[in-house]
Amino acid sequence: MSRSNSVDRQLEELDALAASLPAPDATAQLRRHLGSRSNVVVARAARLAASVADRELESALVAAFRRFMTDAAKTDRGCLGKLAIVEALRALGDADPDVLRAGLRHVQPEPTWGGQADTAAPLRAACALGLVEAGDAEILDDLAVLLADPEADARLGAARALAACGPLATPLLRFKALSGDAQPLVTAECLGGLMSIAPEESFDFVADLIDPARPEVAPHAAMALAESHAPEAFALLMRKWEEAFLPELRRELLLPIGLTRHQDAPDFLLGVLAAADLATGTAAIAALAIYKGDPGMAERARAAVGGRHRDRLLSVLEQAFR
Repeated sequence: MSRSNSVDRQLEELDALAASLPAPDATAQLRRHLGSRSNVVVARAARLAASVADRELESALVAAFRRFMTDAAKTDRGCLGKLAIVEALRALGDADPDVLRAGLRHVQPEPTWGGQADTAAPLRAACALGLVEAGDAEILDDLAVLLADPEADARLGAARALAACGPLATPLLRFKALSGDAQPLVTAECLGGLMSIAPEESFDFVADLIDPARPEVAPHAAMALAESHAPEAFALLMRKWEEAFLPELRRELLLPIGLTRHQDAPDFLLGVLAAADLATGTAAIAALAIYKGDPGMAERARAAVGGRHRDRLLSVLEQAFR
């Protein structure tokens, strides 16, 4: 039997096992598949192991992880197996710190069209969060390094892991938010983390970043304030709207204003829509769509649309409220 046929057969067996859970021999079957040479099979078995939640599978998961760390680019292309194993160990609630630390430091360059790509960045991110969950004493030092990782997925994982550390992570998150990142989602994650772990202490810091001089950060800072549901967020965002002289920044503030869910937000957005150009009207409609479950909101929005772009804005509105 060819290796591809063998892999297909093993995957079919795992699909059948998944459909029959809870099965009395599930642990034995999963242990056997975790010993497969195929990283695709092991990844599927690891995901099932997480759902079965049998701690007896931990040793088989760890053994598979260590096997895939040898000649990793060949034995586990794309880090599929190692990542699924780490997620399974975290789900079982007692991930081996040695496994997590090895994964945190693992780099796996693989050939791509025109060069190489490091496929281990999501693994590093998952291991970082696992070490936070395990209460690792040195994790802040490791996360500071991961924040400067060349791969955006790893930096994003570092920001998420820092938020899970609690208030102790505030200085690192502030530093990264101020220094910026080529991937805007990393900055957004840092700002959201600050408003999650230390909302009162971080409010003014995040608010100050809603600044026309920092166009790459301002929209993410506004979203972080809005999603925090801080009572004073609506008033702050309205003040920023009034002070903003750049139409781009004003448009970017509309969705956060809507997300505050403040009682005055819909009337404000409807007023903007009534006097808007095409770009601003489209942004106002996107913000109003947050309220599309409210009875009568669609009709109020239709009535507010006017001006020479009325037909186009009505088309945008119908699609947004559909």
